Amino acid sequence: MGRDKASIVYHGAPQWQAAAALLRACGAEPFWSCSAVQADEWKLGDRAVLDLIPGHGPASGLHAAFSRGDAAAWLVIGCDYPWLQEEDLRRLVHARSAGVDAVAYLNHETNEIDPMIALWEPAAQRQFLRSFANGEYSARRILRTCALGVLSPRTPQMLVNRNDASPAPELT
Repeated sequence: MGRDKASIVYHGAPQWQAAAALLRACGAEPFWSCSAVQADEWKLGDRAVLDLIPGHGPASGLHAAFSRGDAAAWLVIGCDYPWLQEEDLRRLVHARSAGVDAVAYLNHETNEIDPMIALWEPAAQRQFLRSFANGEYSARRILRTCALGVLSPRTPQMLVNRNDASPAPELT
């Protein structure tokens, strides 16, 4: 894309701050998978999660987060989903149930789950770390191997991420 997606302004704030506000509204204190430069500029302190094994995109960030050893579920959202709303995250949290390792949204257009808008229980995190250690770096493929709760998105647009430098979308 040629620029930091986290710094794109939507909702009147850089997207990393908008994403943090969504998480806080759901009772989650955010951590950020980011570079050391971002951690310093954003003054994240111990809320920064730096890649332990860089070079694998979002999977490197998930690996670093899950390697922290927390025995808690992680509510994961990418910083590049401008149509994501608080209710979308609350649906993930409310869909937790015994025997389900993770909850994710299904993109009905691609018939794929989205690992970057998902709730990863400790069992799914352990599966991720095992698979990553064995050379699997696709969070989507790893998530598919877990006992998965699947949700339909509120709208198809909520799963659209910003992976290009086109003009900012109109947010409704």
